[in-house]
Amino acid sequence: MKRLLTAALMLAMIPLAAEAKQWTITQRQEAQRKMIDKAQRANELTKKEADRLRDRLDDIASSEIKMKTKNGGQLSYKDKAKLEKDLNGVSLKIQKYKLNKRVIKPQ
Repeated sequence: MKRLLTAALMLAMIPLAAEAKQWTITQRQEAQRKMIDKAQRANELTKKEADRLRDRLDDIASSEIKMKTKNGGQLSYKDKAKLEKDLNGVSLKIQKYKLNKRVIKPQ
């Protein structure tokens, strides 16, 4: 009986732990800008790298505006997927640039 009760409690807790926060595209852009600023202040990104990443975020934002104007102020699922893919690319580049600074280069 105790095992059954324990199993039921464990199953009840799984959905709570598995729920992830749903970020909007705008929230992701803002969070990535903050990450870039923080990494640049911590010298994990150079000014050139940070500027390049910010320019890419600006490009994504302008693409979002164009997509919305074409579709009556809304984003289609296809447009959202493209923007998410682009934001994933920026996120990966942020991590890549930050990790490159940690590698000790042999002399």
